[in-house]
Amino acid sequence: MNLEEKVLNIMEKGPSSKFITSIINMGLRNSRTRKALIKALEESTYKMSLKGPDRPEKLKEDRYYMSRALLNSMDRVLSSNSISRECIRKLVGIFLSKIFVEGIHTRREFKETHGFRPPSFVTISPTNVCNLKCKGCYAGDVYTRHILNYEIFDRIITDMKREFAAHFFVISGGEPFMYKDKDKTLMDILAKHDDAYFMAYTNGTLINKEKAEQLGKLGNFTPAISVEGFEKETDERRGKGVWKKIMQAMDNLKEAGVMFGISVTPCANNADILLSDKFIDFFFKEKGAFYGWYFQYMPIGRNPSLSLMVTPEQRVQMYRRIWKKVTEERIFIADFWNSGTASDGCMAAARGGGYFYIMWDGTITPCVFIPFADKNYGNIYQVYSRGETLTDVIKSPLFSSIRKWQFSYWINQPKEKCGNLLAPCPIRDNSKVFYDIVKRTEAEPVDDGAKTYLSFIEEEKMPEYNRKYNELTDPVWDKEYLKKA
Repeated sequence: MNLEEKVLNIMEKGPSSKFITSIINMGLRNSRTRKALIKALEESTYKMSLKGPDRPEKLKEDRYYMSRALLNSMDRVLSSNSISRECIRKLVGIFLSKIFVEGIHTRREFKETHGFRPPSFVTISPTNVCNLKCKGCYAGDVYTRHILNYEIFDRIITDMKREFAAHFFVISGGEPFMYKDKDKTLMDILAKHDDAYFMAYTNGTLINKEKAEQLGKLGNFTPAISVEGFEKETDERRGKGVWKKIMQAMDNLKEAGVMFGISVTPCANNADILLSDKFIDFFFKEKGAFYGWYFQYMPIGRNPSLSLMVTPEQRVQMYRRIWKKVTEERIFIADFWNSGTASDGCMAAARGGGYFYIMWDGTITPCVFIPFADKNYGNIYQVYSRGETLTDVIKSPLFSSIRKWQFSYWINQPKEKCGNLLAPCPIRDNSKVFYDIVKRTEAEPVDDGAKTYLSFIEEEKMPEYNRKYNELTDPVWDKEYLKKA
């Protein structure tokens, strides 16, 4: 029995989570044992994918390939010997022990009590304050500064852990490192909740050497740094000199042993460069990015524009391009829409394994990209003041209606009738369905951009976009996923 087989045998026998965590922690620091561990985890992931829900086989394959790319990215980054011991310890300990093992009982109890699985995480934007004024960003033109009360921020995280056994949190903004309330900052949240793992979307310009060293010692944080392309594209939108600050931030993080990724927003005018070999090779192979999140422009927010959306044709090209990188080069790149086959569809509205969103003023929405709130459960301050909980929030009419659609579209369907998960999103890909949900639940738009978005549906502009996109992807779904002749 070789080393890989021994490791896989230990994992499959099901020893204690602490034992597995200890073994993986030690193994990841040695190049020989790390290769064996990665291979064993890859094989275990493949076997688990086969035991998954009743879905088309290619859906299971996509999930496996994405997991394999993640493991490969981990191997690549760890092989550089640039990750701090504490970052490795927290990554393995929290994800393996807290999320995948210790939380199983709580999640099972939740489903037995409430009839559905709980969400796995929440995205929180604790402030809309930012140190940059990027073109087209709401934060650059905001008149009211909003800062989430620190006690509320802290309580949300505590309640997520207690109610849902959720130990992963996404922080957005504004700029997360600009958050400060009662002399408490994001760093205080990270230090207090050292049994949770955090990822933050940040412009990166405030990550100096001292901040990077603090993050390396904490170990439970990874920044997803926003980039627009290269220096020309980044400085045109974000301001002169921002590119150089981002490059320095990445160097600071590498020196401190903190894993980081990139976050990009493909639009009609930049999608090609963001998926070019030159761009991907630079950030993943030269700068050492661990992951990449691609968020296609959505016509929401300040002055929403349909002309900025990638065209249906571009989106299909992006789908092919991203999956080529994932399957052939094993680079971990996920597109919030085009990777729907790997995430088992839409993750919004606190779906089992999914998430929901809480903003700087306490507004609660089903998703970062769904700017509509339930009329009775649309603000965390009001919910908590009534003595209610996050469980009450996710059982609200708006959230429940979106989950009902998810169940009818694919989750409760036999695999031969599974809805097209190349078009998984209610608001982007199934706009008329979403419009009906908003009207039926009397959900309230959170800003003028949300009202404008509704007009795009009423004027048949979004439905037309959906029709054109479905004309391109329905045949792909039928042939490659449902295996129809």
